[in-house]
Amino acid sequence: MEASAQARELLAVLEAEAGAEALSWLRRGLPQPGASFARGLFFGFYAGAGRRFRQPDLAPNAELRARLAAAGVLRAEVWTLSDLARAALLLSAATVVPEPDQIEIATEAFRKGDSAERIALLRSLPLLPAGERLVPLAVEACRTHVLDVFAAMACENPYPARHFPELNFNQLVIKTLFCELALDRVIGWRDRQNSELVRMAGDYEAERRAAGRSVPADIALIKAAKEVP
Repeated sequence: MEASAQARELLAVLEAEAGAEALSWLRRGLPQPGASFARGLFFGFYAGAGRRFRQPDLAPNAELRARLAAAGVLRAEVWTLSDLARAALLLSAATVVPEPDQIEIATEAFRKGDSAERIALLRSLPLLPAGERLVPLAVEACRTHVLDVFAAMACENPYPARHFPELNFNQLVIKTLFCELALDRVIGWRDRQNSELVRMAGDYEAERRAAGRSVPADIALIKAAKEVP
């Protein structure tokens, strides 16, 4: 599905969940085909979405969930309305600016945004046309000390399994264990299982035991999973 169609699906869900007034506000900030990209306006709306779409959780019915899935939102339960609004802005921008500018916009949204704005950007990565080119930014995001930001990249997000190199994916999995997040929240980790990940998990387990600390139970899942030759 093209970015413009994805954006329309997200806007339909936003109208149903947040109402016409909030959607009318958002439409004023959406980049429009044929018009020059207004950078300041865009980032003003990207930041302001958190005030306009305050509902913390999505509660879509089956029809709306299907529309979200069509747009690429696979785990709607972890998204907020402000996440969707910011994703719609990013997708709309992707229809009017070239790929290098899309990468620059996404990078600025992450590096200059607050935690909520960063979370929205990371959740949006699988939807963006230039998403595959943003692996360095996604890997950088995994170095954060803010748990919710890391979880937005590591958990309920198909992007790492699709695009991360093996080393970076393995590091994400080990950090997930370190942060005491459930391993099954990492989409596709079993498909990305590899012998180096088993070794890294074993080393982490040995370090924990040597320090007299508890060992995350999910390490056993890694060791028990079938290794990829």
